[in-house]
Amino acid sequence: MAYGASAPLAFAANILFARLLGPQGFGTYITFLSAALVMGGVAAYGVGPVLTREISGSPIDQRRAIVLAMARWALSLTGVLSLAAIVVLLVWLIFVPSELSNSWPERIAAAGIIPTFVWASMVSGILGGLSLVAKSQVIGNTLKNGLLLLGAGLLLFSGMHQAVDALWLQIIVSVLAASVGAFWVWRAISHDVDHIPPTVEAPEALDARSRHGTWRRAAGHFFAMTMAMLILGRIDVVIVNALSGPFQAGIFGAAARLAQIAAIAGLVWVAWLQPRVSKLFRSGQKVALRKVLKLGLIGAVGMTGALILVGWFLAPWIMALMGAGFEGAVAPFRWLLLGYLAWAVSIPFYVALGMTGLESILSKILWGQLAITLAASFPLVHFYGAIGCAWAWASGLVVGSVCIISAGYFYRAKDLNHAV
Repeated sequence: MAYGASAPLAFAANILFARLLGPQGFGTYITFLSAALVMGGVAAYGVGPVLTREISGSPIDQRRAIVLAMARWALSLTGVLSLAAIVVLLVWLIFVPSELSNSWPERIAAAGIIPTFVWASMVSGILGGLSLVAKSQVIGNTLKNGLLLLGAGLLLFSGMHQAVDALWLQIIVSVLAASVGAFWVWRAISHDVDHIPPTVEAPEALDARSRHGTWRRAAGHFFAMTMAMLILGRIDVVIVNALSGPFQAGIFGAAARLAQIAAIAGLVWVAWLQPRVSKLFRSGQKVALRKVLKLGLIGAVGMTGALILVGWFLAPWIMALMGAGFEGAVAPFRWLLLGYLAWAVSIPFYVALGMTGLESILSKILWGQLAITLAASFPLVHFYGAIGCAWAWASGLVVGSVCIISAGYFYRAKDLNHAV
């Protein structure tokens, strides 16, 4: 429901930003935002999925203490990494030559996106671990996209039509969403059934300090996965901008960001499956786990296919809504939709590997997908621009999905009694 409600909000917000900034300004905004979110992924270091997996798999009478212990660990780790990521981003923006507008207000705004992205990721991971999946997705999608839509409308009518204004809006929206999520976490653990006082730690929480190394290793694998996905999802417009200019980056950025709406249904099932798969696997309930994964496969493919079908036929009309100059985004948009259809099939296998301790395998697959995509994208973007980037990214999604499905069968089919 949360993701479903966010789809039209995300669609409308992207259209407003495109009309607000125009193709070149939209390309500048997307490029800065993409670079900031890549560095935010570095700073987050994969702690979100670890929080979800460990909290959801913990005994309910120790959950409050585990949440507090893991939150302190995550804040300590990501705080230092956020500062380092900000420094790296600022150095890149200051010293690397670029055709983009690159003033200090834009640099500061881009840097400010990093810690807000990290905080929101942590809160979402904790909510997922507490089985508050709907609320987890509300703060990351429905609430955030709704506030972005409202803010974009205010910028449009107030005459603030610069990329830097849109970047500052991203910061404000992320802070508000993370604050709402933190309140939900506080309320959930304050009314938990165990009622463990903050000054008293459960046995598992006392052991948490010795498990920091285990958490950090798991987070490292999820970090590698997150980086591969962030580079795949965010560095694309940076490459197009570098090789074909900001206009082509704006065209591809519009196609790519709108095509991501097709992934909404799949991400619904990822969020819904993760805590359930972790809990059922740790408790040894293989029959229930098999049913959950089959349901995830049917639901992800069915819902994603419906979104892709609608998007394919409405593509010319959708791009016309974005304003003059975006007609060239229709073909890239359709190619990317096809890639997401293959990705939807891999979703239950992806969750099964990641939530049962095989995240290192997923990491290798995603980095292989990244290598293939980047190797194809540079020549294709150089010769064909935005459509070439769409060909490369769609092909990478298909290859990566096939590898994830194969790994899921090879490593977990016997253990899960051919669960999917």
